[in-house]
Amino acid sequence: MNTTYQTIGISSPTTALPEKQFVELKACIAEANHILRSLGNPSQPTNPRQLELKLTSLKDQYVRIQTSFRGGFRAYEGFLLQAGRNYIQFWSKGRLRYVTFDQLISISSEPCESELLQEPRHVCRSEELNCELLYAFTETVSGSVKLLNRFYGIPLSMALLQHAGQQVVLQLTEPKRKKIGCLVKTTEDKVIIQPSSRHDKHWLESIAFADIEIISISKQ
Repeated sequence: MNTTYQTIGISSPTTALPEKQFVELKACIAEANHILRSLGNPSQPTNPRQLELKLTSLKDQYVRIQTSFRGGFRAYEGFLLQAGRNYIQFWSKGRLRYVTFDQLISISSEPCESELLQEPRHVCRSEELNCELLYAFTETVSGSVKLLNRFYGIPLSMALLQHAGQQVVLQLTEPKRKKIGCLVKTTEDKVIIQPSSRHDKHWLESIAFADIEIISISKQ
């Protein structure tokens, strides 16, 4: 008995769909993700989510950041990695840093000449992930800080939880000093650390976000 096998053109190592169907599926997934983001973020002039989405357009670009905190002005240069509901995350001088929207004066893109991005980028663009978002959106997004921020925008207090157990550097201005310690947890308005200068591992210190100029994550 002769058996005839039909050859299907495979356009990706992860799918057996014909190329035309695969392209159509990708377009549908992209449109579904766009609709989900739009439904969750209606356009409002006073909505900080709109600022977040605008800043996201500079993601992975080398930028110059100007900030103002209690009368002091600073400038930073580095790669903008993320924008959240009330903060930006950027990579500068070998450290991951966080600054709130309230302190931002301006952000402008700059040509990258002096620094190479060494922080690994976890870009949410794989076909497998897009399919998971389409068919199991709630379960997929709820299990990832990055995806929660991508679709809904999360505050700085929630974003920092992914660094629990790591050493953080808190730049304060009143008095002008730094606090260094292990990040234990955060609340809506405070960071709780175990100071490196204390030998008592049960002693914790709470610092209000309002008293922090910038938060840096130390190299591990």
